[in-house]
Amino acid sequence: MVNERVHISDRYFRPRAGTGGSLPLGSTGPSGSKTRQRHGSRIQRFLQRLRMWFMLSTRGRRTLAAVVFFFSVLLCIFILEPHKVYPSNRFALREFNIRRWGAAKGAEVSSEAVNGPATRKFRGECCIGFVLLKPSRLNGRNHADNLRNDTSYITSWSNAGFTNQFMGYVNMIYLGLLTDRVPILPPFAPDHHISSSAGIIPFGDLFDLDHLRKQLRTPILEWRDVKALPSRYSADPYSTREVEPLGCWTTRKESEGNPIRAENVVHHLGLDVSYTRVPSHTRLDPSNPEETHVVFPHLAALIYPIDPIADPESFRTLAPSPGGHWDTPESQLSCFDTMYYATSGAKAFEWQYSWSPVWRTVGRHVRFTREIEDLGYQYLSNVFGLDEAEEVPPFIIVHIRRGDFAMFCSHSGQVDCFPPLSTYKKRVDDVKMELMERDIPVTNVVVVSDEKSPRFWANVKNQEWFYINHTAERTLERFGEWYPPLVDIVVQSYAFGFVGTEDSTFSLVGQRRVEDWNGGVTMNVKVQVGY
Repeated sequence: MVNERVHISDRYFRPRAGTGGSLPLGSTGPSGSKTRQRHGSRIQRFLQRLRMWFMLSTRGRRTLAAVVFFFSVLLCIFILEPHKVYPSNRFALREFNIRRWGAAKGAEVSSEAVNGPATRKFRGECCIGFVLLKPSRLNGRNHADNLRNDTSYITSWSNAGFTNQFMGYVNMIYLGLLTDRVPILPPFAPDHHISSSAGIIPFGDLFDLDHLRKQLRTPILEWRDVKALPSRYSADPYSTREVEPLGCWTTRKESEGNPIRAENVVHHLGLDVSYTRVPSHTRLDPSNPEETHVVFPHLAALIYPIDPIADPESFRTLAPSPGGHWDTPESQLSCFDTMYYATSGAKAFEWQYSWSPVWRTVGRHVRFTREIEDLGYQYLSNVFGLDEAEEVPPFIIVHIRRGDFAMFCSHSGQVDCFPPLSTYKKRVDDVKMELMERDIPVTNVVVVSDEKSPRFWANVKNQEWFYINHTAERTLERFGEWYPPLVDIVVQSYAFGFVGTEDSTFSLVGQRRVEDWNGGVTMNVKVQVGY
């Protein structure tokens, strides 16, 4: 057997030419044209050795069989894995993995914009004796400056109803994009239509900031990320332990002598704010003292961190802070009393137009959180009397603004001078027709309104329209004063069609969502003229 092995080995692994061994058949020598055949490729020699090992060794055959079996199992797993059947859950399949990734990404982005967790003061350094300590050298976190020295920020507040606050904050985010400043979002605070006892609601409790950061590819903070603040469930959310001075801009028209103080939100943030009026050249019509709108590019030139168009120190402070300081606007944290009246310069009230730069760039990406979406969906399920497994059918939303819109009524002396339901029904029929042209048949109609009259709601029911009965649902008792309008806002976003009330921002933003998120059809009824 030994001789046989030697013989076979000699047959397959002959010595190279010039070493005393014989040459392969057909070889003409080291310099001949068949040198490559004589030497053979490394691959051929490897295969020859493998073949010999397999032929002569039982162990080799067993090893090869094991390797083949192992790779066969891997191949089966690879082929069969994509065909696994998972439980059918529309919401989980659509959003769970994406949201989990977005949350991790959002946390990473936010952590880059501040020095660490929320601190008792959002800025300031601590001294022990004559030694100035950097935030990283402090044992505790309560005295550290949480704003990074290499980052610029922007913030604002508002004193309007919920939708107007939302629009102002989105405008502020847009200005942050123009100026390379990190937005710091305040919470929604009671002002118009909501009593102070309702408390505050952080922006991120309603809107998915992880998704927004991903879409805009920029850090976005909330004030609670920067400074330790009372919880929304606190007995006194407007009393913050540490009150810090801050100099801000006011965008109020020049004929108005006072800034917007927005006391509820400012008290919640623990700020003592003085105000300086923005220069007249930042306005849409600089020559008009009644001009309310400011222009984004002009504001960007004013507050850009590098080489701004003007020095804030060169402007006279309009109003001191409640605490008595007259600080001018600072460069690192630029702040405004309100950003609601802001425009690109093409038109006033640009949110009314589908081309609105703010809506196209920021607003359409501000999605509700999963919890808020689910709450609205549950209300719709109850409206249609559906079981948990049934899906909400396509519907048209109708927003009928009454309440404070009585000021638009004619001075005819009539008790009820608002457009009748028949006017809204005509618009509903127009929306149905346009949807039908797109092969989207929709028969269901859901009404939301601030009207309190039982007669009004009886007429809605006579139209065979659905509506959200917040009294029966006990929305106020279960969730608080913010939630009746919030539920209506979320419900709107599920619609395929929208009939709104002209000049109502509540209708306006809802229509933008229906158009951009659902590809829906929208129309309005004008209260002033009755159609």
